[in-house]
Amino acid sequence: MKCDIHCATKILTLICGGLIVALAISRFTDLSIEHPQQFILTIHYIWMGTILILAEFRFAYVHQKFKVLTSFFGRGLYCIFLGTLMISTFSPLQIATAVVLFVVALIYILLQLFSKKFGWSAEDAKNPYQIPSQNQPNAYQPPYQSNVNFQQGGPALK
Repeated sequence: MKCDIHCATKILTLICGGLIVALAISRFTDLSIEHPQQFILTIHYIWMGTILILAEFRFAYVHQKFKVLTSFFGRGLYCIFLGTLMISTFSPLQIATAVVLFVVALIYILLQLFSKKFGWSAEDAKNPYQIPSQNQPNAYQPPYQSNVNFQQGGPALK
């Protein structure tokens, strides 16, 4: 059951992210100089929709910079935020996208709350989108490596 719900939310999230980006790109034709806030909001739609899509594909950079997207609860809150932004223009397609985002957000939050009922461990619920470990290929390498061993007291101060 975990895979079924998880796969369905992943597909719906990808569709919503794609719709957000597509709707934002289509809004560029309707923008005028008189409404600069609409231009800024359109840029935010493209940026946030792209972040949502990249987070579903587990890009390490996105997971490091947007740690809220590494848990079901954080993704639910992000989808709620995007849904409220999508409702602001009153376009039928954007309202439909917002409703789907709200449903996906509800599913994500319920997955976080009822993870024990489905037999998942607390770690699965806290971080279902783990970044690959160092043993796996294409794993994230930190920009710095520390050679200090803190278990043995670290380097001696002189």
